[in-house]
Amino acid sequence: MTYPLGSILLILDYQLPTIVKDKFFIIVGENKDEYNLLSMTTSQIYFDPALIKHGVIKDREMSLYCFEQGRIIGRDGFSFNKNTIVSHRFNIHCFTKEKMAGLNIQFQDVLLKEELENLIYSFYKSNISNKYKKIFEHILTEICE
Repeated sequence: MTYPLGSILLILDYQLPTIVKDKFFIIVGENKDEYNLLSMTTSQIYFDPALIKHGVIKDREMSLYCFEQGRIIGRDGFSFNKNTIVSHRFNIHCFTKEKMAGLNIQFQDVLLKEELENLIYSFYKSNISNKYKKIFEHILTEICE
């Protein structure tokens, strides 16, 4: 299956280092052989809850993007049922299309254009590797035209 940029995916029975659980991902890039995905870090809040708002949150050394509970972020009305966080550090994954085909994936929705722009821009502005900066710069150029 082919997934458009901004696809919100739920991968069932995803193997994490110590447990297997269902995990949300968002497609933020694609090339011939692989997808770039962001993993939703957690719905558990490990910082001052007073800082929770939709979008970028900065707290001390942390830089995060928050999808606020109940806020519609998908073209077909998708929203997370809990505040859901993605950290700007260590949450970009590359999965080959072959690996994706072997996973139990439930397509949920596609991010609204403005939401996708804001999410990718937040990563572009954060302290990520040049490899991903170039990918995100290219994607921003495409979607902001």
